[in-house]
Amino acid sequence: MRRAAPLPLLLLALLGPTVLAGVETQPAEDGQRYKVTFKHSPVIAAKSVSLAGSFNGWDAKKTPMKEQAGGVYSVTLELKKGRYAYKFVLNGETWQHDGDNPKTEPDGKSGLNSVLEVGVSGPAAAGKEGDGEVSTGDLSHDPGSIVDCCAVDAQRRLVLRMETLANDVERVLVDATPRPEAASEKLEGDKLAPARKIATVNGKDVWEARLLFAKGTTNVRYQFLVKDGATTVGFGAKGASAKNKAKDAGRFDVSLAQAARFETPEWTRDAVFYQIFVDRFMNGDTSNDPKKPRRPEGKAWNIDDGYLEEWGQEPAHFNFFGGDLKGVVQKIDYLKSLGVNTLYLNPIFAAGSNHKYDSSDYETIDPAFGTKKEWDQLVATCEQHGMRVILDAVFNHTGDGHYAFQDCVKNGPKSKYWSWYFIDGKSVVQSPKPNYKCWWGFGSLPQLNTKNPDVIGHLMHVAEKWIKDGSSGWRLDVPNEVEAINPDFWPEFRRRVKAAKKDAYICGEIWTDARQYLQGDRFDAVMNYPFRSAALEFMAKGDIDARKFEDLLGQQRATYPEPALRVQFNLLGSHDTERVLTVAGGDARRVRLCQTFQFAYLGPPVVYYGDEVGVSGGKDPECRRCFPWDESKQDLTIRDHVQRLATARAHEPALRRGTVKTLLADGKTFAFLREPEAGDGGRKVVCVLNAGESSQTVELKLTGTKAQDLLVEGHEIEVQDGVLRVTVEPMSGALFGID
Repeated sequence: MRRAAPLPLLLLALLGPTVLAGVETQPAEDGQRYKVTFKHSPVIAAKSVSLAGSFNGWDAKKTPMKEQAGGVYSVTLELKKGRYAYKFVLNGETWQHDGDNPKTEPDGKSGLNSVLEVGVSGPAAAGKEGDGEVSTGDLSHDPGSIVDCCAVDAQRRLVLRMETLANDVERVLVDATPRPEAASEKLEGDKLAPARKIATVNGKDVWEARLLFAKGTTNVRYQFLVKDGATTVGFGAKGASAKNKAKDAGRFDVSLAQAARFETPEWTRDAVFYQIFVDRFMNGDTSNDPKKPRRPEGKAWNIDDGYLEEWGQEPAHFNFFGGDLKGVVQKIDYLKSLGVNTLYLNPIFAAGSNHKYDSSDYETIDPAFGTKKEWDQLVATCEQHGMRVILDAVFNHTGDGHYAFQDCVKNGPKSKYWSWYFIDGKSVVQSPKPNYKCWWGFGSLPQLNTKNPDVIGHLMHVAEKWIKDGSSGWRLDVPNEVEAINPDFWPEFRRRVKAAKKDAYICGEIWTDARQYLQGDRFDAVMNYPFRSAALEFMAKGDIDARKFEDLLGQQRATYPEPALRVQFNLLGSHDTERVLTVAGGDARRVRLCQTFQFAYLGPPVVYYGDEVGVSGGKDPECRRCFPWDESKQDLTIRDHVQRLATARAHEPALRRGTVKTLLADGKTFAFLREPEAGDGGRKVVCVLNAGESSQTVELKLTGTKAQDLLVEGHEIEVQDGVLRVTVEPMSGALFGID
C-alpha cells in the first residue's frame, strides 16, 4: 500500500474470536441471519456518525447511523453467523472503537478495533484439570482442514491439532499407525505421541502434535487420547468415547499425499529480510537521477513539490532523492555484514512517483533506478553472496501514465485496452472527477479489470517474467481488492508463479485476519501486521501485559496452518507505518527489545531499512526518510544488536525451524522456548523479555546443564536442578542456548 496524499486511518483486526457484550442481537425472520443493533454516543461534537467494519469493507460512508433521542446514534444490520470487527466514524474522518464493548484488539495503527461474534454461543463453563471429567462436547478436530491436519516436509511430518475445553484436561496423546519414528516431544513407550498446548482461544485449549513418519509412508490412521485424572477418553472418526473406552471412538484416516496440499518455500525459514524503499536507500549513480528540478534556494518546503532534493532532506509525498539499484549493489557487503540474506524491494518498475506503485510499464525498470542491466547485476551480486531478492507489485491498478490507460485517453472506446479499465462514458474524463474506477478515488491510479482475460494474461506474463529473470518471489500490494473483482486471480497466479519457480515466495499485503489467503491456494504468507501490533503494544508502548501478548500470539498460532506460520513476514515497521523507534517514544531499549523477540520468534524477521540504525519518523512520508550513511548519525548500539541477533539465528536451528512453547507470561515478563524438531538437530533456545521498568529475575524449568548467552560473549549460567535462574535488565531481552 502506498499513499499519494494523506489517507484515512487503515483499520486492522487481530486474529481470534471473541464474544461481544452490550450490542443488541436477535434472530432475523429467515433464521439464518441476526439483527444486530449498534449504538454510539459521541463524546465530541458530531455532525454525522457511521459504522465501518469487516461486514461492509470498512467503508466509512456505506452505513450511516441515525441520531436518536439523547444524542445516541444507532443502526441495525442483518448479519450472518460469524465474527466481525468494527469502528464508528465521526464526521467522516475520526475513527473510534466502541467504548461500551470490552472486547477489543489492536488495529495495527496503535489503536483498537471492537470485535463481536454473532450467533455463536460462548464456551461452556471452564473445566477443571484433574477431576476426571472431560467435556466431550468441546472436543473438536477436522481431518479435512489444513489447519487441523497438514502433512509437511515432503510428506514425512504430520501436524495434527485438536481443541478441548480450556483448563479441562491434563494431557492429550496421539495413537497413530503406522507408528511414528519421532514426535515434537519424546514418544511414550515408543508408541504414543504427546501433544503440546499451543494456545487458548475463545475458551478452548488448542493442542498440537507433530509426528515424523518413515519415508514412503502413504496413509496414517490415528485417534486422540484425552486424559484427565484417571479418565481416558478416545476421540476419533466416530466421535468421543465413553470413559476409558478409547477403542469405541474409531480412527481418523488421512493420506499424506492428499494432506500435503500446502507447501511453503523451505529457504524462507532461514531468511532474514531487509525491506528497501529504493529512492531513499542509496544513490549509486547520479547520472540517472530523476529528471526533476532542484528546489530553488530559499524556497519554503511544500508537501506538493516534486523536486529532486539533496540526500537527507525532509521527505515529502512527491519529492525525490535519487536512490537506485546500483546503490543497493554498492551496499550488499553492508547488508551481508548485518546478517541479511533476502532483499525485499518496493516497486522498481517504470512510474512517475517516488514509490512506483503507479506503474506505467510493469516490464521496464524505472530509468531513475537503472536498467535491466542493473537489475541483472543486483541479482548476480546477491547470488554471489548467498542472497535473494523479492519484488513488489500492485496488480489492482496502474498509474494514469501507463501505456494502456494513455491509449484509452487517446483513442476512447476504439482503444484495444478500453476494457482493461472500468470507464463510464465514451471518453476518459480525469477532472474534476474521474469517470472511471480508481484506487481510493485518486484519478492517477485507475483500477484494472482483473476479470478481463487480456489483463489476466498480461499480469501473469509479468509475474512469470521477473521470476524467470531472477526474482525469488513477489510481495503483492492490496491483493484483497483484486480478490474482490476476481476470486480466481490469485489461485491462478500461484499456479503460474510456482510453475516458473517451485520455491518462489508469495506474500500478500493483508492487514487483518488472513486465514482465507493461507489455505494453500493463494499466498505462502502475508505481511504480519498482527504480529507487529502485538509486539509494539507490549514492548514498544507498554500498553498490554504479557498475558494479553501471549493471547494475541496464540490466536495466530492456533488459526494459521503450520506451513504458513513458518514463513510469515514478521515486520516491526514498513513504508506504510510509523517507524518502530517513533512508536517507542524514541527509547532505543524498547526497539532492541522488540527486535530480540522478532529474531527469536516463529517466522523470518523483517528489517525495514534504517530501523537498524535508529531512523525515526511518523507515518508516510516521514517513515520514508533517506538512509543516514554517515555513521555519526547512526545508533550503532541498535545495529550491533541486530547483527548479534542475526548471528544467533543463523547458528541456532531451533530459532529458524523449531517449535514455540510459552514458559512464562506474567506482568511485563514473557519467556518462551524454541525447541528443534525431531531429526533437525541443534539445541533448545530460551528467550526472556522484560518490558518493565525494573529488573526481573525469573526461574524457568528446563532440562539441561548450562545456558550459553547468545547475545553476550563468554557469559554462561548453570541450570541447577532443572531450573534456569536469570535476571533481565529493564526493557531488555535475553537469549540462551541450552546444553
